[in-house]
Amino acid sequence: MQDIITYKRAALHNYRLILDTPPAVKRKIADISTRLNAFFPGMPLAGGSVFIYLASFSVYEPDEVVVTDLLYRAALATMPHKVYLKGVAHLDEKEIYIPVMEADWIKALIQNISALTAPWCKERFNAQPRISLARNLQPWQFERVWPYFEKESFRTRFIMNGMLLLQQLEGYQSWHVERKFTFENQLITD
Repeated sequence: MQDIITYKRAALHNYRLILDTPPAVKRKIADISTRLNAFFPGMPLAGGSVFIYLASFSVYEPDEVVVTDLLYRAALATMPHKVYLKGVAHLDEKEIYIPVMEADWIKALIQNISALTAPWCKERFNAQPRISLARNLQPWQFERVWPYFEKESFRTRFIMNGMLLLQQLEGYQSWHVERKFTFENQLITD
């Protein structure tokens, strides 16, 4: 009799890499989101993220250690920076967001991460760092809301000293913090 060999495929986990905002900034952004949601009671708007999205990707379970090690090394080489948030802007009349002023260091961080030779797949990197308040707006929604927010005087600044790796397990919708990487501005040599 011949033995039957079965193979179990490794689990594929989804990840997001973000810059998380401090609680005081989250409260200020929540105030804007509350006012924005008041225009459409009972209709949740997509978005409302109180973080700066850097990247998303998927990794097979056996390769997770390699990816987290590469991200750890990228964070070690990054210096903490001041983040300036100012006003409210829109993107193609479909998204309302809070822009990050002087975001060159964030773009450089994203570029460094995208240059890593990591065993990930389905990777996407953010070309425009921002905090999204509402996405995928219909034209009528945008026309109704934008006049109230185009002259928003929102301003804040804070020190960003790390990034978070969020994980979504296979078959689940929620995200949990897998790891925090602290920016330490160290010289990394191989």
